[in-house]
Amino acid sequence: MSSSPVPELKPGQTIRPVVSMNQAREMIQTYFGLEADNFKEFNSYDDKNFYCEIGKPFKKYNLKVLNSMDSKKTAHVEAEHGIMFYLSSNSINCPVPHKTVDGETYKVVSIPREDVENENSETATNAMHLVRLLSYVEGQIMYHVLISEKLLYKTGLYIAEVEELLKACEYPVLKTHTTLWMMSEVMQLQKFVYCIKKESDKFNLVQSVLKGYKENIEPILDSLEKGVLHGDYNEQNILVLPSQVDKDDYDISGIIDFGDTHWGPYIFELAITVCYMMLESMRCKIVDPFDAVGHVVAGYCKIRKVPDSELKLMRTLVSCRLCQSLVMGAYSSSQDPDNKYILTTASRGWTLLEQVWNEKSDDQVFAMCKKYLS
Repeated sequence: MSSSPVPELKPGQTIRPVVSMNQAREMIQTYFGLEADNFKEFNSYDDKNFYCEIGKPFKKYNLKVLNSMDSKKTAHVEAEHGIMFYLSSNSINCPVPHKTVDGETYKVVSIPREDVENENSETATNAMHLVRLLSYVEGQIMYHVLISEKLLYKTGLYIAEVEELLKACEYPVLKTHTTLWMMSEVMQLQKFVYCIKKESDKFNLVQSVLKGYKENIEPILDSLEKGVLHGDYNEQNILVLPSQVDKDDYDISGIIDFGDTHWGPYIFELAITVCYMMLESMRCKIVDPFDAVGHVVAGYCKIRKVPDSELKLMRTLVSCRLCQSLVMGAYSSSQDPDNKYILTTASRGWTLLEQVWNEKSDDQVFAMCKKYLS
């Protein structure tokens, strides 16, 4: 896969925007010509997201301020917007951008640092950040509800339906775009794994998984079926609403955050989904996390039949995603210790990684994938 034309994150680099509520209000007024009220900051990994209400009767929006690294990738942002508009027009509930006063879907701006007294100091140097106003999608994030077998099935089914629609979205930038969060870039973790080196058990576990990727996945990467992927289909980006059919269950109501959208192997998307649904099953303690694998795969395979040769990669791929989340979480937490959202995976992730990688075999995880396939 080709390298991105813009630099990637380097250890020690700070990219998250510093934005106050007042600045958020002023940005909406200045760049979108709107008056906003009732601001609330949402969780975010390395961006800034603000819920707000605009107009009478009010409409809900999300002001999204991208980190300084992704703000340089304007071609990718434009592809994201094209995908959002296309999915929205095809009955997928997802955010769509509101036009600026200039008729564009985003604005790249310099944001003054309010927390620095001396405006001329080096610390006060203003990074450029991409700002956009996105429509608000109704629903609860999945993290706030209990996970059932039915919801796990629906989760797999939904992402497969999205992937099917994304076959119509051909943007060249998606084939050259790379980020640290892409599964194909998992070996980049070697630059950041120093942050857990003092914890030798964790360090050695990650090194073992990376060795597994290099030996089992890299040699066959070119042969895997590929397409446009969401790239980060997890419990924080999946929205749910109470089911109209089963009052004790939920339906998938929407999907958010297309910042990691890229071209890649479909099995990577399924593995990411399985990974986070296993973690959710650990949180909820209703469905065994290893049983959750089969329910997600069964839903997904309703739309796309996955070859056994790909399902046999599931143990390695789920472990790789856990490593990405855990290592980058540890690194980002060292850079931004006040952001507790960063460590969402850590509380259960290391336990699950140990179980998947050290206690299960490829054949055992493959059997779990096939359990509910008819």
